Amino acid sequence: MTTATQAALMAVEEKADIPLKRVEMLSYLVLLSFGLAGWFLFSPLAGISVLVGGFVVVLSFQWLKRDAVRLARNPSKREKIKFMFKCLGRLVVLGLLFYYLVRYQQLHIPGFLVGLATVQIGIVLATISKVKKLLS
Repeated sequence: MTTATQAALMAVEEKADIPLKRVEMLSYLVLLSFGLAGWFLFSPLAGISVLVGGFVVVLSFQWLKRDAVRLARNPSKREKIKFMFKCLGRLVVLGLLFYYLVRYQQLHIPGFLVGLATVQIGIVLATISKVKKLLS
C-alpha cells in the first residue's frame, strides 16, 4: 500500500470516529425517554425498571471505557492481561447484580431488558448520525 493510500485511509478513519461522549449522551437521552414512556404508557414500575437497567448498563459502559483508555495509553502485555481480568470481573459482577435484581427485587422484566439495551441504541444512533455526516 502506498503512503498516499495510507494517508487517505487515515483521514477517512479520523472522520469516521464516533466520540464516546456522544454515545453516552445519546444513551442517557434514550434512557430518559424510554423510562418516561414506560412510566406513562405501562406503569411506574415499568419506568423504574427501564431506568434501573439503563443505569446499570451505562455505568458498565463507563467502567469499560475507563479501562480501555488506560489500556490504549499503555498497551503492554501486563496491561492487556489486567484488562482481560477486569472485563471478566465486570461480567461476573453484572451477572450477580442481574441475578439479584431479577430474583429478589420486584422489577418489570421487559422494562428492565429495554433499559439494558439503551447503550446499544445510543451506539446505533451515534453511528447513523456519523454515517449521514460522512455521506453528505
